[in-house]
Amino acid sequence: MPDELGKNRNGKNEMKHVPSLLSLIAASPAFAAGSVMSGVNGMAFSLLLILGLFVLAAWLAKRYLPQVGKSGAVKVIGATAVGAREKVVVVEIGDTWLVLGVGGGQVRTLHTLPRPGEGGIKP
Repeated sequence: MPDELGKNRNGKNEMKHVPSLLSLIAASPAFAAGSVMSGVNGMAFSLLLILGLFVLAAWLAKRYLPQVGKSGAVKVIGATAVGAREKVVVVEIGDTWLVLGVGGGQVRTLHTLPRPGEGGIKP
């Protein structure tokens, strides 16, 4: 017969007759509800962590990977809106600057300029 420490007369542990504290705690309804909530919280945290990593990867890709349109033949020097749907755009093609009027589904050449040197017009 086990004494108060859970040992029988021979000095061996007799744990099969002593109910464990863990099984009593796990059987309580309050612990079961807490376990479900902690599982939901852990799942939500994991989901937010993964979504945050996706946003970080997209930002890093946009920031550090080369852009497709930046190395093309046409470079936009500047643009300004002159109306609700109209704007004037200055583009560089080779050694020429074009002043374009853009609006109403049309693009018109307003003026052609040679590319300014170091001391010329600044964008």
